[in-house]
Parts: sequence; structure tokens; C-alpha cells
Amino acid sequence: MATPPTADALVAALRAEGLTVIEYKSWRTHNRGDRGDGWGPLNGVMLHHTVSHGATAQQEADSVSLCYYGYEGLPGPLCQAVIAKSGRVYMVGHGRCNHAGGGDPNVLQAVIDERYGDRPPVPRYGNATPGHKDGNANFIGAECINMGDGKDTWPAAQIDAMVRFSAAICRMNRWSSKSTIAHAEWSKDKSDPAGPGYPGHTAMRAKIAERLAHSPSWSPSAPTPPTTGTDMPDDLVLGFHTANTLAENTPEAVYWEDEFVDSANSHGAGGKTVLTGRRYTGTVQLQIAGLGQGEFVEVYVAEENSSGTVTGTGVPVTVYGEHEGAHTLRPSIPFTGKVGERLVIYVVSRSASTVTLESGRLQFLTWVN
Repeated sequence: MATPPTADALVAALRAEGLTVIEYKSWRTHNRGDRGDGWGPLNGVMLHHTVSHGATAQQEADSVSLCYYGYEGLPGPLCQAVIAKSGRVYMVGHGRCNHAGGGDPNVLQAVIDERYGDRPPVPRYGNATPGHKDGNANFIGAECINMGDGKDTWPAAQIDAMVRFSAAICRMNRWSSKSTIAHAEWSKDKSDPAGPGYPGHTAMRAKIAERLAHSPSWSPSAPTPPTTGTDMPDDLVLGFHTANTLAENTPEAVYWEDEFVDSANSHGAGGKTVLTGRRYTGTVQLQIAGLGQGEFVEVYVAEENSSGTVTGTGVPVTVYGEHEGAHTLRPSIPFTGKVGERLVIYVVSRSASTVTLESGRLQFLTWVN
């Protein structure tokens, strides 16, 4: 049982867990607080699927809008957060939201006590069942974009974001993974989330429990740095402070002019090369100005040869604008891997607006392996 978090505390917890969080419109004051029993005390996290498309940027935007505004017969917000197939988390409400509806009071008690086995009791109540419990007051809800038709696939990035979202809420309230349930486990009328790629409710709780056993910054795909002997990891902390205006659709290498720590002497001459022939895990934080809502830049690692020719690139991380109009972002982006020759960080603007890369900081652990 917990007091609902402030909007700032909620966003901070989600970002600390490694999530890309987008604050959508007036989400901080958008709720259904004028109805029902209010919001709180909070007892858990509830996962849903939207029954909407999300494979393209436009479909993603439409699904987020649906959850923010709602529809005839069910006004928004329909949840506190929307988790996209891309792994982005959109905050659309803070306070009571129309997501859980009527469910089984026995399930709620099992969640509060965290006393069940693999899954809570099979729900015997729904919206129309006399004696049902209104779950909107007691759960933080995440609508996850999926058609729910048994054909729409759940991508790995989305499942990972669902796990991180749930773990962040559980962590801040000192709950175990048993405080996260699916909508299908709350109401006998519901079946979500489900579909190809979704591991199942019990397996999701196992993934959440695994995250909770580590620090918020843990990534299961990251290589484990050595901890003994002569192969101790080295620190690399770099920065830059000279602003650079990005040309649309033109990749720009980041030149790191501030060298705070470089224990392996791996920061290349000229400022662009970060590493040569080493493993790495860490984050890049960038201050970006000029992105409006729905506009974005892509950030990725690239391997170059000694002549400066790009020989391979990593998967781009998309950083979206969070509000209407021009503003500044400070996203913290995780990267991990191994480079053979030279590692360089690239940024490319996909916006026609004037976007400026104002400053940045890179913080890696690196080692030879």
C-alpha cells in the first residue's frame, strides 16, 4: 500500500530504470479525479493492451492520442502511461484514470498481501458483477500498444519497456513483482495482454523480479565488466560544451572536447574517436534544443576505420520531443557492445526545425576482452 507518487517522482523513477519517457500534452493535470473513489492508496501495477495499431509513427501517435482523450462512452485518460512498440513510454495521465474498471476484490487482497503463488486467484468478478471492486483507485495502469487479435506481435523492445515500467513502480514502493498483474488477472471479462511475443503473465513477473534483483541501471544484454585480477574495467568520462546546429537528415559526429577521466587512454586524438578495440557499457547524455512535440533525432554508435570511413553502425536510439513548441531535452541513452577499430557517437536530426546539440556527457566503463 502506497501514497500515489508526484508526477516528478514518477518520471524520475521511470527514467532511472532506463526508459525513454515522453511527457504528453497536459498529462500532469489530466485525470478522472472528479469520479469514483479518487486515486489511492496504490496497491499495484496493471498491464493492458490498447486494441489499436502501433507499427508506424502515425499509428503510435494515434494510439497515444486515443489513450489521452478516450472515446465515446469512456473518456480519457485511459491509463497513466502508454507503452509503444518502440519501447517509448508516453505519460498521458496523473491521478485516477479509466483503465482497470471492475474486478475481483479477492485479487486485490492477494496483490496487497503479495501472498499468491505463480498467479493471483482466478477472477470471478467483472464490471457487471455485483460486489466487484473498482480498480481505478488502486492501480497504476499501462496501456501497451497491440491489437490484441492474436496476430499482432509484441516486439522485444516493448516487452522490455513493460518490465522496466513495472519494476520502476514496484521499486519505488518497495513492492515485489507480485504487485504487477495483467488486466486478465483482475477481471473475468478481460483477456489482455496477450498475443505472439508476449511471454505470459507469470513469466512477466519473473522478468520483473529479475530486474528488481539488480540496480535500476541494469541491462540484461550488457556484458558483465570484469571485477578481479588485472582486467579491472577503466573509466571513461567525456563531455562537450560547444553547441552544434544539426542539418536535417545529416549524421553529425559528436566531438568530445572535455576529458574528465580516461584511465585507459582510449579517447582518440581530435576528439571524435571514443574507444579502440575495447568493450564498453554506459550512457551518453545529450542536451538538445529545438525539438517540438513529435519531432525527433536519432543517436547511434558507429565503428570507423583508421581513415575515418564508417564500417558499421549500431541500432539508432530515437529521442522524441516531449512538449508543444521548442524546448530542451536531456536524455540519458544507454549503449553497450564491443568495438574493433574506432567507436564514434553520431546524431542525426529528422526534424525540419532548427535543432541544436548544446552539450553532452559520455560515461562508460571499458575493458579489453
